[in-house]
Amino acid sequence: MKIEAQLSDRNTSELKINDLIKQQEIEYKNFFLSYASKKEENIQKNINLYSKIDKLKISNRKKRKEQRKIDRLISEIDLQTVKMEIAMKAMLYKSLILSNNKSIDFYQDKLSEEIDNIYKKYEPLDKSKFLLNSKDDNSTVLPELVKPLNNLNIMKNLVNTFTIQLINNSENIYKTALLSESKFFSYMDSINRSEMGENLNRYLIYMNLDTGKVLSILILIVLIILIQKLIIYLSNLLCKHFKMTEDDIKYVNTHITKIFVWLTTLMIIHLVLVMFAGMQHNSPILTQGFSIVYVILVSILIFRSIHSFAYFKIRSIKQHTEVKDEVFNLSIKAIYLLIILIAIIFILKIFGVDLTALLSGLGIAGAAVAFAAKDTIANVFGSIAILIGDIFEQGDWIETDTVDGTVVEIGLRATTIRTFDNALISVPNVELSNNGVKNWSRRSIGRRIKMSIGVTYESDFDDIKKAIEEIKKMLKIHPGIANEHTSYSNKYRQAKLVSTEDLRGIKRTTLVYLDEFSDSSINILLYCFSRTVDWNEWLKVKEDVMFKIAEILKENNLEFAYPTMTLHQAKQLEDKEDKRIS
Repeated sequence: MKIEAQLSDRNTSELKINDLIKQQEIEYKNFFLSYASKKEENIQKNINLYSKIDKLKISNRKKRKEQRKIDRLISEIDLQTVKMEIAMKAMLYKSLILSNNKSIDFYQDKLSEEIDNIYKKYEPLDKSKFLLNSKDDNSTVLPELVKPLNNLNIMKNLVNTFTIQLINNSENIYKTALLSESKFFSYMDSINRSEMGENLNRYLIYMNLDTGKVLSILILIVLIILIQKLIIYLSNLLCKHFKMTEDDIKYVNTHITKIFVWLTTLMIIHLVLVMFAGMQHNSPILTQGFSIVYVILVSILIFRSIHSFAYFKIRSIKQHTEVKDEVFNLSIKAIYLLIILIAIIFILKIFGVDLTALLSGLGIAGAAVAFAAKDTIANVFGSIAILIGDIFEQGDWIETDTVDGTVVEIGLRATTIRTFDNALISVPNVELSNNGVKNWSRRSIGRRIKMSIGVTYESDFDDIKKAIEEIKKMLKIHPGIANEHTSYSNKYRQAKLVSTEDLRGIKRTTLVYLDEFSDSSINILLYCFSRTVDWNEWLKVKEDVMFKIAEILKENNLEFAYPTMTLHQAKQLEDKEDKRIS
């Protein structure tokens, strides 16, 4: 009331007015926090506010009959002043009652609605009653009413300022009222009202501080530091429990624990600035900045925690689950993208961006973005097609028109392949999903051995027949060659009307036949499959088969043919013909 009177004084300088406004804002903030901290007590005190107004009206009517006109007018002004005072108390009462709502937005909307209802109940006085000449609006006020009317005007200004400050501090009132049940603010208020607290507050008030604030922030700092130390201790304990190496422990402390330390340190700085310096409301940009940094640090913390977990546990996860490596990798990448997306949404929310309007706008711009990123989108769907179609997986040897090598990783955009000359190639997924891919690793039994054995034309055909039969017998009993008696286990049960042997890659065909009469040799076709599909073992089997074939040919007096050419000279032929005639 005193500050409002100074603000209403025309002789107050502009500099003094600014100082008074700042002081008034601080006092209102402290008053609202103190009031909200005693929620239940203040609700009980003001529960019968409107009945008090009715009693005052009845009492005022009784007095009017006994008073002269001036006294009646003064009583009417006093009643109006009391009504305004009770209206402010009613606003405070409503601010506490409505704090039981779970949504702060609903609380603020409902509080504004209640304040409007309180203002609607207010009935202004008829100014003509207080003039010397009630018929002339320019007439002066009755001298006896000047002071009461001035007080009434000050009260009006006070109510207006009070209403504005109440709305501005509604968020603090809501949060404080919710926390009032913990008795935290009550303890702070008790500390401030103690003898020591009052003595210290005389010096702390100039820094927008009080004893309760200083003590509470010190307790919070100590608590945060203890939690920080506890997290570091538990982190090291877990690392030792899982028998991590010193390098792994160092990695965890550097990439995860360090981020948590930064986060808790930032919380201390934030608390100091908000509770000590009161910067939360004076600098909304600072609050937004802290909130954004919190979101970024928490996102990095979650990101690195998932990355470290995947790094340390990927082998054990693979051993105990049937999840494919590429599905696991794509899942990790999808989680990373989800973390980034959620972080962006939170940051936009901090800046006050209307996400509904933004999403609507994205719907309009979506077509342009989709067109610009059509190749990227096509590659993403290509990776999905590869995974769903089970065309290949990590570690498979595949061959296309342009590349031949082992699959390293199936990414969202491209698949990386290590070629046999040790080059790393990245192929867009859309190309692999749309074009033919040979997957040499999808073979359970049977790696082909195909060769053409040429013997000379001087060979006896009976010997050739015998050699062919012996080669057939040799292949039939060879431990490294698959035949119709080679068994296999089928662990997979699929509801598909397809050949199991073709689906699982099982070949057991053995063919040995006289194939052709070529220019320089009589060729025997050998077509069979090794039991193994491993390249190294296949080479050993193939080598052994070739040695055995060489022995069979030698035993049957057959020789390997090689390209030869016989030249006949015309003159020599004529001489031979003449000699024969003579």
